Amino acid sequence: MDQYCQADNASRSSADPGMSPRTAVVGHVLFRSITVVVALCGLVGNGIVIWLVRLSIKRSSFSTYTLNLALADFIHLSFQTMFSVRQILKSFLGHCFHLAGIFTVLRFFSYSTSLGIVTAISFQRCLSVLCPLWYRDHCPKHVSAVVSISLWVLTFLLNLLRGHTCGQLYSKDTRYCHALAVTTAVCTSALFSVMGVSSLVLLFRVQTGSQGHQPQRLHLVVLLTVLVFFLCGVPFGALRIHLYWTKSECLNNVSIFLTCINSAANPLIYFFFGSRERQRWRLPFKGALQRAPGGEAEGGEKPPPTGRTEAGALSQMALQPPPTLWVKEPPPK
Repeated sequence: MDQYCQADNASRSSADPGMSPRTAVVGHVLFRSITVVVALCGLVGNGIVIWLVRLSIKRSSFSTYTLNLALADFIHLSFQTMFSVRQILKSFLGHCFHLAGIFTVLRFFSYSTSLGIVTAISFQRCLSVLCPLWYRDHCPKHVSAVVSISLWVLTFLLNLLRGHTCGQLYSKDTRYCHALAVTTAVCTSALFSVMGVSSLVLLFRVQTGSQGHQPQRLHLVVLLTVLVFFLCGVPFGALRIHLYWTKSECLNNVSIFLTCINSAANPLIYFFFGSRERQRWRLPFKGALQRAPGGEAEGGEKPPPTGRTEAGALSQMALQPPPTLWVKEPPPK
């Protein structure tokens, strides 16, 4: 399924008249190469997050979402790297090598899952702020795991249906599916709306500062994650929902670069807020992630109404500094 190569060929023929073809090719290769570097850095960061959360950190609501978001971003960055390398090789070889249509479906599937998980994080944080007593006493223990699994299944089925209906799975000539494109646009817009409203509520709570320092740190992590997604993740989805594929090579390259930044930024957010706990940047990444704001423990104790324990570390395994031994000196003779 080579519609992206075809779109790229069309965009080359309609490039800026003031730019020579050689300059356009050099700029395209340079931009795609930077995108690959960002994606590879994001793969390393998300891989570390997956490894630490999966093996080293006690499971909580926030860490469950963190694990699933890192996994979705890892998959998305893998396919973005694959498609970007194909475009770079095309500039030297003159033609695109074939990629299975399922790769395109999986690329949008991972993007949709990431969108759903970020929305779920912001909505659950908003719910804990608006209804703290209900959230503490009646919220199911494993709601984050159930929501995450549901998002993986639903987004996979939706993207598989779109790939089958539009011919992405078995045909080189992809058809534009108006009805399915509208359905996808409605679902995505609904997720964007929920994410935006929830983020505004959290922003108001952070401004009021009525829950103390630690819960504000948790809310700031969520707000920063949502902000990065709005700035860097939305263009990729919007460009393909409304235009299916873009005839502008520049817009296509920029949207892919931004979505790679979005997927690579979350590990940096965890490290930044985790390192602030110790006020030192040389804190090991494991300790930084473990000190990043976490959620209420699933299958354990519920947090008190103030929610102060929700802003603790993702686990109780944080690296603690060795105790300092104070030796009293003898008085001078």
